[in-house]
Amino acid sequence: MRSIPGWSAQPLAGVLTRVVWGLWALGALGCGPTVEPEDALDAQSHPFVPLWPEGDFSARVTRYDYDFATQTGEAKSTLYLDVAPPGGDCFVVNAPQGITGLRWNDAEPTRSESTEQGIRVCGRGQFAGQVKLEARYTVPLETYDFTQVGFSRRADRGGNTFSYLLSWVESCDRFGPCDDRTDQLTQYVFTVKHATGERVLCPGQLTRPDSTTTKCTLTGLTKAPTYSSFAVASNPAWRSSTFTEQSSKFKVVFHEVAGGKLASSLVAADVKAYLNWVIGELGPLPYGTELRVAGAPTEWLGVEHPANLILREDLPDLRRDYANMTMHTLMHEVVHQWAGNRTTLSSPFDFVWKEAIAEYLTYRYERLGRPAGEAEQTRAYWDRLARTAAYYPQPEDDPAPVFLSFASDVYGTGPMLLFLQLEPLLGENIVLQAIKNFLSVPGDRSVADLRVALEQASGEDLGPYFDAWVYGGGDPDWPFFEVSHALEDGELTLTAVQRSVSGTRYPVSVDVLVEGATERRLVTLNYGLSPQSDTLSVTVPFPEPVVQVTVDPENRVVNRRFLGLDAEPAPARWLF
Repeated sequence: MRSIPGWSAQPLAGVLTRVVWGLWALGALGCGPTVEPEDALDAQSHPFVPLWPEGDFSARVTRYDYDFATQTGEAKSTLYLDVAPPGGDCFVVNAPQGITGLRWNDAEPTRSESTEQGIRVCGRGQFAGQVKLEARYTVPLETYDFTQVGFSRRADRGGNTFSYLLSWVESCDRFGPCDDRTDQLTQYVFTVKHATGERVLCPGQLTRPDSTTTKCTLTGLTKAPTYSSFAVASNPAWRSSTFTEQSSKFKVVFHEVAGGKLASSLVAADVKAYLNWVIGELGPLPYGTELRVAGAPTEWLGVEHPANLILREDLPDLRRDYANMTMHTLMHEVVHQWAGNRTTLSSPFDFVWKEAIAEYLTYRYERLGRPAGEAEQTRAYWDRLARTAAYYPQPEDDPAPVFLSFASDVYGTGPMLLFLQLEPLLGENIVLQAIKNFLSVPGDRSVADLRVALEQASGEDLGPYFDAWVYGGGDPDWPFFEVSHALEDGELTLTAVQRSVSGTRYPVSVDVLVEGATERRLVTLNYGLSPQSDTLSVTVPFPEPVVQVTVDPENRVVNRRFLGLDAEPAPARWLF
């Protein structure tokens, strides 16, 4: 137990000592000497200490109770605060302008004021324990930063109204008082009032007490972050149906309008096989066995919420950046139940590991259990995105990049630099084991923590690799490779030279495809984890003249090829 400055190490005894001293000083005890003895406390050097602490206190929000009306946007927020010693009488929290109805432990606050962060609310102070903070707010019907984040209503493909209260990284304070730090995991109770017959989804275990109320509770041991948990989605035309299930492990329930294409574009046996695989790798679904999947007119391909996935309703009709847009997106969002929800981000710019893990594990299953060509197309799409990336996965720019721009930039570089390029350097199974270790315990994790997990699983020092590929400022200075060849007496020598603006020696293993008139051979040029030179030569048998040499034919390495040699990707439609 921490002692309170100026108080006894025994808090209760300290309180009693101060109370007794204060009463004695006021003559309230009615006995004792009327003249201070020489060894009495000097009132000048030992001023009276208030019974209740004052000033701003630190606290962790242990639970949010959020009441929301889909028809009006009216909301009531209740925050349960775990006050940290030495306590205080005021709490500062992010909040929108226009908060009303403030309550502090069921009483009027002593004062409140706006701050740069949001609001400061004050009430009766305390040294530790719980404070219940309540507020009311009408959420405006608007979205922010060219995204769907906020509160919106849109017509779906059938002309029905889809309503969506959508949070994101550092955005939950748009809906009421909220600690929007990404590293916070907490509990929630959502009570949603809606029109009769309106079908509502929200995070956690869902019940419908009556025809105009939907309640979702996420109060178990597995907590969740605010950026994905503040979410209410509704559509009066949704119809629910069980898509696939396996006793005690999962039940997938689709919510689509009549004629919806998502469920019909998937094969139930395929989804069931995938869920069995990913649960086998990462453990039980974190937020209960029911996984609700809804189709909606969203901008992003998919968004993960605890126990809910919202997928773009026209996924089957989009250009096929991934070989199977619907299945890939579904698999990606399922991974986020562990990677991004149960395990959250230490800071916003750790966003890259969340998306990298979701993409990489989806790709791993495409290699393992999906038709030939799906994984290869995923790699090709990553490579095209990475080639035009504007930021390093951990940008060191000053000022920092606009987060939205950075977030849209990681879907190629993330899985390739953090995992795919490490496969030949560490081993595929070691990379997978590192991910499993990284996600094994709920909490917040950083990119630095991911490096530690990879090092512990492999026994290798990845400092040079992360310094070269992951951290940096300005335009990424990733390499391209100049490869020459010489053939003599059936022996082919390939010589590769790394080229980059900075002259950095990149730890990497790059494949080169050599083709003759009738022969093909894939040659690996492995610079290792601590390259001593930018030049590497390898000699292999090859029986005929070389017709063509292709560097990285399978799209496994991020490299700056000359623009124009390959078609550049269209702007990304993001997965979250």
